[in-house]
Amino acid sequence: MSQMVNNKLTRKAANAIIQSMGGGVVPQEGIEHVVVGRVREIRQLVEDLNLTADGLSCMKFLIGDYGTGKSFMATLTRYIAYRENFVVAYTDLTANRRLYAHDGKAVASYSDLIQNLSTKSKPHGNALRSLIERWLSDLQQKVALEHEFDGIPDASDARFTRLVTAEVQAVIRDVQELSGGFDFATVLGKYYNAYLSGDEQIQEYAIKWLRGEYRTKTEARADLGVREIINDDNWFDYVKVLTKFITSIGYRGLLVLFDEAINLYKIDHPQARSKNYERVLEFYNECTQGRAPNLMLMFMGTTDFLEDERRGLFSYKALKSRLQTNQYETDQFRDLRQPVIKLAPLSGEELYVLLQKMRDIYSALYQVEDVTRLITDDNIMEIVQKALARPGGAQFITPRELIREFIGILNLLHQNPDMERGEIFTERLELAQAETRRFTGRMLE
Repeated sequence: MSQMVNNKLTRKAANAIIQSMGGGVVPQEGIEHVVVGRVREIRQLVEDLNLTADGLSCMKFLIGDYGTGKSFMATLTRYIAYRENFVVAYTDLTANRRLYAHDGKAVASYSDLIQNLSTKSKPHGNALRSLIERWLSDLQQKVALEHEFDGIPDASDARFTRLVTAEVQAVIRDVQELSGGFDFATVLGKYYNAYLSGDEQIQEYAIKWLRGEYRTKTEARADLGVREIINDDNWFDYVKVLTKFITSIGYRGLLVLFDEAINLYKIDHPQARSKNYERVLEFYNECTQGRAPNLMLMFMGTTDFLEDERRGLFSYKALKSRLQTNQYETDQFRDLRQPVIKLAPLSGEELYVLLQKMRDIYSALYQVEDVTRLITDDNIMEIVQKALARPGGAQFITPRELIREFIGILNLLHQNPDMERGEIFTERLELAQAETRRFTGRMLE
């Protein structure tokens, strides 16, 4: 195990994993090295991505309590999407970023998605401009090769420019078909002309428009000559337009991730909350009725966000009827093709394997040659047993909490090799078991 991880894992990635997971957040690099369990769920998400790449669309809800791995699964899906040549957009829903609003909070979600737009070659966001310029550069190289130019001529070569412009116009025509596509295509054309002439200011205006950052039509018309802007009402139309553009230039689709969906549940005003759920229903219908090809949407939320019939999605009857669990599903025989995937807690065996992986990654980072001198498999088993022995541990222990505790133990042992191991393992395990016996006794009284 240790050797396998060390062969594939750079110290930079190991550091990202240890620092992120030690701080209770999902690593953005090297996530494939800490995958444990969830085999069927992962297989289903890969299937959904492949169907999306074939021109279909998909909407999924990853549901689980805090710390059960929703954000982890979302990040893993993003990693898989990169490998499948998808573009990915991501946002956290907050009090200031919603799906429906009239005060800029809905278009703020769109702007954040575009700010976080990412590709395999640019996984940390801000990929919009590089995506457009790579497309234009690839077109220039394609034209130069097909028409046997000597390298890539400059903008003064009228024939070359005319041929490239024809390729650009072909993509623009594809985009124009959709609602909102005309202005999107117009802005792309403005960017292309500014790209040829080296006009950085117009390029910045175009990117600003594409990010949904114009607040008035007057300002956009003055800068770019377009009559519309991306706003609270129409932003999802432009997600679909962006998806069309992305697939037209060679990518297989767009994956859009909405994390922290619990913040929709927390909207106090019933009508505002209902309007946001109505927007969720709109997205769902667009996907299931084939009106959003090559687009996959994922929402990450808690059980309350989904099932609370007073404030959750189930309070909106049209959503409840669409998102209820398959009545024939059991814990053993699950239907993962339905819109909702519920994430159960990891088993004791899976937690054990997870901590083994974390030990090996830690050893790769700090170049520990003999991992068993740092911490043995028996020690790891004791840590898992201690965690599960806590009152409610089997139901409520989360990988996030356990990993943070485990990294703390590794830090102590690595920096203090003479430390008495019993202080961490056996004695604490016995205390945990005694605490469980007292808890059980009280429950029986």
